Amino acid sequence: MSAKEENPFEKMNGATEKTREFVEKAYLTALQSAAQYNAKLLEFARVNNEAAFHYANELSGMKTPAEFLEITARHAREQLAVMTAQAKELATLGQQATLKAAEPFKGGGAKGFG
Repeated sequence: MSAKEENPFEKMNGATEKTREFVEKAYLTALQSAAQYNAKLLEFARVNNEAAFHYANELSGMKTPAEFLEITARHAREQLAVMTAQAKELATLGQQATLKAAEPFKGGGAKGFG
């Protein structure tokens, strides 16, 4: 074996290290994306809970059935708009996470075994 030829064990170690780095990068990217997604879900839960408490507070002050209908219709419209915006935001986060997770695979993945 000449000095220029690589030892099979060294070649295997190099391939293993490249694969480890590839998997680690993919895992960290997925973990970061999941953390961002979960943080957004918690933010939305807080916003939606505040809206529910505000709605209940408004209902506690109503005096007529017409007020009930007005308050309920307004709350429903507002919540539909909020939930639509939240769904769009979550879809965008999901798409971004998918694209980030796919990045390591664009270059052919861990090309250590070749």
